Amino acid sequence: MSRRRACNTAPVAVDWFRSPDWSADAQAEFEARLRRASPGNRTQYTRIKGIALRESGQIDAARSLWSRILESDLGHEFEKATTIEHMADSYVGQDPTTAERYYRTLLEEHPTLNGTTATAEISLSELLIDKGDSASMEEALALLNSFLERGTSQFPSVLFRWHLALIRIALATGDKETVERAARTALDLAARGPVFPRHKAVGVVHADNDTMKRLRKLAK
Repeated sequence: MSRRRACNTAPVAVDWFRSPDWSADAQAEFEARLRRASPGNRTQYTRIKGIALRESGQIDAARSLWSRILESDLGHEFEKATTIEHMADSYVGQDPTTAERYYRTLLEEHPTLNGTTATAEISLSELLIDKGDSASMEEALALLNSFLERGTSQFPSVLFRWHLALIRIALATGDKETVERAARTALDLAARGPVFPRHKAVGVVHADNDTMKRLRKLAK
């Protein structure tokens, strides 16, 4: 009988800056490794460690690391830009006012949005739509138009989100024609297959049943 190779079951090591561990010992080890790292990589390692902490629910710890990058003016421009976006995203459900401030800072200081998801206009427009007043709605629509003019991040999932925001504005302003047209387009985007054959989840729309039912109702 042949023996199984041990390598088939060996665990894959996690990069030290991707671990979600933030115990006292883990923090000390992270700082020690960061000091030994190449100066050109330290900002990236700090930012990625923040992502790992955020994904494990340690939001305050993640923000602390990202703040270190922004307050010390560390890294290249694209690293600063994506760090601001991380900060903005982290506040969306908890503190919309702070999230809005970060998105505005991102658009003002890094207008090319290089290094980010290139969806800051959509993110900010969603926050403004939540406010509900006419001035916020007007700015939200202008931001959506600005996103289209930029011509970046045209994945179905992103455009689906864009159309959901447009529908909310159109409903608020009584623009039934735009509501129906946007709902039909959103349904078409949701029906599209994988963008990349080898990465089937990238760019694909993931919408819950309630959203799809609502869209079908609005598209009629």
